[in-house]
Amino acid sequence: MDAAPQTTATTAPAAPAAVTPSPTVTPSPTANPVATSAEPAYATCDDVVSPDLLAEYRQQGWVSWNAAEEGVEFSPFDTFPGGAPAGQLSCRYGAGPDVATDNFFGLAWAPISGSAAQAAQEALAAAGYQRLDVDGSTQWAMAGSPGYSDDEGWGETYQFSESDVRWVSIRNELQYFAPPA
Repeated sequence: MDAAPQTTATTAPAAPAAVTPSPTVTPSPTANPVATSAEPAYATCDDVVSPDLLAEYRQQGWVSWNAAEEGVEFSPFDTFPGGAPAGQLSCRYGAGPDVATDNFFGLAWAPISGSAAQAAQEALAAAGYQRLDVDGSTQWAMAGSPGYSDDEGWGETYQFSESDVRWVSIRNELQYFAPPA
């Protein structure tokens, strides 16, 4: 198994197939503006990351925590119009929330649909993110800097489906999400 991803990683797995940049930055309509199901796709940060990666982190002695619950760390959804969606998980994997280090891995997930998803995508477009349509989902990516980007140069990325949004600091890290329950 490859080494676990870290915020300082310089190598990247292969990019997902079938990436087609959109000629416009106008967000496409998402799901009807109805509430998401009462059952979240992920209940804890251990559910969010793929089982293989979680096992590797456990071997390293790493733990997971929801930074959104801690209330002291950045959530990538904080800048969305209306704030972060209820039920978000802003997951960190590392030595622990009280350990002063930049050696950790982070990703985030939140339920979102309808007008909230539309408003978030419009805000990302206004902030300079570029739209990418990938295998039935819409991604909004920002060009990354060396060491903080994938092989195609993409860094921070949000991926929207009809019912949720996912965030990673380097676009190809989307592959580390576990399939929803």
